[in-house]
Amino acid sequence: MMIGAILTGITYTSYQIISKSYRSFNTRQAELAQVERLDELLKKDFNRAEVIEKDDRGILVKSKRDTIRYEFTPDYILRVSSITDTFKLRNEDITASFEDQPVDGKGAGGEDNRLDRLTFSLLFQNESAGYQYHKVYSSANLFDRNPYALR
Repeated sequence: MMIGAILTGITYTSYQIISKSYRSFNTRQAELAQVERLDELLKKDFNRAEVIEKDDRGILVKSKRDTIRYEFTPDYILRVSSITDTFKLRNEDITASFEDQPVDGKGAGGEDNRLDRLTFSLLFQNESAGYQYHKVYSSANLFDRNPYALR
């Protein structure tokens, strides 16, 4: 009976350890999947955009078909389009710039808020990872932005 009790104790302890490890693995994989999905969507949206603008709530990604809004809060990132995605990822150090000049989103018009680079850090498993997205505008797009531009 003593041997049976010892084996039962070992089995129960092993089960708890494996169960905790499995839950930890699942949590990490779910968070990693969110990071990968956010990265994929931002890359796609930046590539398809006609213009990207900064405002006080985040960024607007405008294309011929639709406008997508990304809202950044310290605890999550919200992507609002025809459907809304919430990425429960802690983020910080969000900066937007156009031709290496900071864009704060408080400019008077759309051109004052145009950006070509977005950088931020995601806090994943208590480590910070930097992400950077760059929009290459066509020369036609840049000429069209200013009616007084020389052609």
